[in-house]
Amino acid sequence: MDEANGNHRRDFYFDAQLGLWRSKGLVTWGLALFGIFSLVMGLVDFFHADLLLAGMLFTCSAVSFAGLAVAQVVGYHAGAKWYFVAPILGLFFVLLLHGGVAQTGLYWCLAFTPGLLYLLGYFWGAVLWVLMVALLALIFVADLSPFPGGHYSAVMESRFLGPVNNCG
Repeated sequence: MDEANGNHRRDFYFDAQLGLWRSKGLVTWGLALFGIFSLVMGLVDFFHADLLLAGMLFTCSAVSFAGLAVAQVVGYHAGAKWYFVAPILGLFFVLLLHGGVAQTGLYWCLAFTPGLLYLLGYFWGAVLWVLMVALLALIFVADLSPFPGGHYSAVMESRFLGPVNNCG
């Protein structure tokens, strides 16, 4: 609250799709940190000559910073979450299918799931998660990875998809 001018400054915006109030500060810091993290990791991959991952991480960084700029200029709205969701989904699939650094792509992707649930809400986050896991199961089972180094061992794939296989 800016009491000196008598103006009430709100740090929240209403996400009509989810029916929730979202923090502008949390979105701002989240986009900035995700952009910085993607940029730094992209530089590391670039200097290790992994140009595919570097390019993907630089793209995620650019989308995050563009989303931050748009949100600051145009204002925050329900669509602001897509500046997170779009690069996270792209990074999720590239890391999984490429394998990431030393085949750690699977483990990085586990960290993205709670973020998607927070951003999209429980229902749509769960729907997206089910679709992602179904697509990954299809790719793993049919051995459709487009990258030569992106193949995991059968044990690794079954451990990643194991909770899904045990649910049904």
